This record gives sequence, C-alpha cells and structure tokens, in this order.
Amino acid sequence: MAIRIQDLYTFHVVARAGAMQDGAHELGVTPGAISQRIRAVEERHGVRLFTRSKNGITLTAAGLALQSDVSAAFSTIEAAHQKNFARHGHTVRISASATFAHTMLVSSLGRFSEAHSAIKVSVETEDRLVDLKSEPVDLAIRHGLGTYPGLRSEWLCSPELILVVSPKLLERLGPLETPSDCLRYRLLPDSTGKDWSIWFEAQGIDASGAAYGTQYGNDFLTVKAVIDGQGLALLNDVYVKEGLASGHLVRALNAAWPTAFAYYAVALAETLERPAVSTFVKWLKKDLSS
Repeated sequence: MAIRIQDLYTFHVVARAGAMQDGAHELGVTPGAISQRIRAVEERHGVRLFTRSKNGITLTAAGLALQSDVSAAFSTIEAAHQKNFARHGHTVRISASATFAHTMLVSSLGRFSEAHSAIKVSVETEDRLVDLKSEPVDLAIRHGLGTYPGLRSEWLCSPELILVVSPKLLERLGPLETPSDCLRYRLLPDSTGKDWSIWFEAQGIDASGAAYGTQYGNDFLTVKAVIDGQGLALLNDVYVKEGLASGHLVRALNAAWPTAFAYYAVALAETLERPAVSTFVKWLKKDLSS
C-alpha cells in the first residue's frame, strides 16, 4: 500500500496544533484542504483519528497512537529542512510571458525584493500555458478574461494595448470606427494566438469569420509585419512608439478598452493562500496599479 506522506504530515501538523484552522495556517492551505487530507487518511486506514465537535477536535485512541508513531519522524524531517533550507527563505515560482516579464515584471520584482527580502522569486518566461496542477510552478501570469476552470485568478492590471495599422493599408481598406470593423482586415496574432479572440469576446463581438495572418511569436517582428501592411495588431505601446512617431504606423481605432481583458495572477486556490504567494500577489496588484 502506497504511503500518502502529504496526508500523514497534515495529520501530524493538525495533531500538534490542536485545531484544523491552526494547521491550515501553518501549512498555507485552506481548512477545506486540511479536512480532505485528514479524511483521506481515515478512509484509507479505516479508523477515525479525531472526534469533531462544536468545541473543536480531539484525538481518538487511534489518533493518539498514530501521533506517537509519526511525530518523531516528522520532527526529524522538519529539523533537517530547517537546517538545510531555511536560509533560502520562501520561494515563489512564477510563469510569465517574455513580453510581460520584460515590460512590467522585472521592475516590479526589483522593488518587491527590497521590501520583502525573505521571499525569493523565480521566474520562467514561457508563452505556453503551464499546468499548475502538475508542474512545479506556484503562480502564472495570464493575459485574458480571468476565467480558468479549477483555478483562482486575481486581477492585476489592464494596460491598454494599441491597435495599429500601416497608413497605406488603412487608406486601401477604409477607416475603423467600431471594433467590429476590424473584421474587414487581416489580423496578426500574438505569440499565444489568442489575443484577438479574447479581445473580441470582451467586446461582445462574434469573430468566427475573422481572417488571421502570420503568427510571428515576437512582438518586434509583428511590428515590422504591420509596417509592411500585412494586417492589424494589438501591441504594447513600448513596441510601437517609434513606428507611431515616424508615421510608419497609425493608431487604427479609439475605443473604450475592456478592463476585463487584463493580466491575472492565476494559481490553485490553496497556493494563493500560502503566505509568501499571498504577499507577492498583493504587492503586484498594488505596484502595477500605481
């Protein structure tokens, strides 16, 4: 029979703390997650470990026996962990696109490190969607509408992307007055291939008939493609500033930006409640909105 170490360790922490809530706080998970893990141990071994009442929890005879058997082993493991890893502090592992990391995250992380030196941040720059349930990543920064099944999301900021086009293409195909007019043009997608579909969804527009151009996977290449008249693009102002100033690009549409189309911090619910992760997300929300 396989041993579920995480569930047994949860039992050890709760038994030592004497309360589910205290155990949840120590482990940085929800009380619901604690209850599920304890129940898993009880069901797996066919014994009840705690007596539950309105006054809290009390160890049963089986619970006392299990606590006596496992407490020394887990205390030894905790001491070894403290000795070898505590000096490294808490680490929050993040996955973010290279564009977001370059334009927004790096500067914010510098300020965060000064304010919270005990919390280390590790950043992986990938445009693919990491699997937060199976990969060693605590937090993903995603650009979208904030709805991700099985995950929790925290709105961070909604920087307005600029919809740009070359003057010659605009003259040939006609001006854009509403978001739906974009469907008359070929659309150049970002590295994820989803920016336009999310933008249309946020605008409440059926874009099933949209025509897409080449996906370059690099914003600087996309800028060059727009200048060459290959289509429209939604781009960060950092990348189009020079093109707009020179007249090689023009802003194609002035429309109210959908604030739901934003950057979100996305994680498992229990991960967001870990103190280090919670501290980082709160910081990021405040820093990016200032």
